[in-house]
Amino acid sequence: MLRGRPRSSADNGSFPRQRPRLSSAAVQTRIGDSAASRRSPVARPPVRAPPALPRGRPGTEGSTSLSAPAVLVVAVAVVVVVVSAVAWAMANYIHVPPGSPEVPKLNVTVQDQEEQRCREGALSLLQHLRPHWDPQEVTLQLFTDGITNKLIGCYVGNTMEDVVLVRIYGNKTELLVDRDEEVKSFRVLQAHGCAPQLYCTFNNGLCYEFIQGEALDPKHVCNPAIFRFSSSTLCKGKPARAFGLTSCQGC
Repeated sequence: MLRGRPRSSADNGSFPRQRPRLSSAAVQTRIGDSAASRRSPVARPPVRAPPALPRGRPGTEGSTSLSAPAVLVVAVAVVVVVVSAVAWAMANYIHVPPGSPEVPKLNVTVQDQEEQRCREGALSLLQHLRPHWDPQEVTLQLFTDGITNKLIGCYVGNTMEDVVLVRIYGNKTELLVDRDEEVKSFRVLQAHGCAPQLYCTFNNGLCYEFIQGEALDPKHVCNPAIFRFSSSTLCKGKPARAFGLTSCQGC
């Protein structure tokens, strides 16, 4: 009995499926592509901004305009800035002439509510200004022409040849008057012979020389001889430049 060769799958009419073989380079390429696809985000459509609204009145698209209240606020702000700059410049315009004597400041507070305490404060100032005066012989005279400040004259004897004026500032007047600039102006006038000698300042006032004379009133100011003399005194030389005056025409 003859034995034949076994049938192959080709004889039965069926062929095995052959899978394509990929090279190692191709496998690595596909693995890299799949990993990159997992890491990369999904592409999204771009977001478009909403259309811009027109500004201003119709027919003036793209232009801006301020309302009347806004213009008023801007104008007021400009005026405030200009006034502040001018005030700052004027405050720094007063310069004491070089060589003017320094004014000492004493750490003394004069109480003016009671006469006895007022006398004690004035005598403590005189111990520095007139140490040779006997406190028992000092006379204090109150001047009543002031409006906010209290003015006291201190002297010895009856002739009033040497009088020290003690000016006590009124309560809260420093809110209206810059006391440092006041002292600076006093020193400028004193340097040019237009003010009495300033002896010292203290915590709530100052002391200066008393000059015999009469206070000007409207009757004196209307006198041509007096107001011309006053104008020429203020306008002479350096005091004129110190206070912003350039000439004294018509005096």
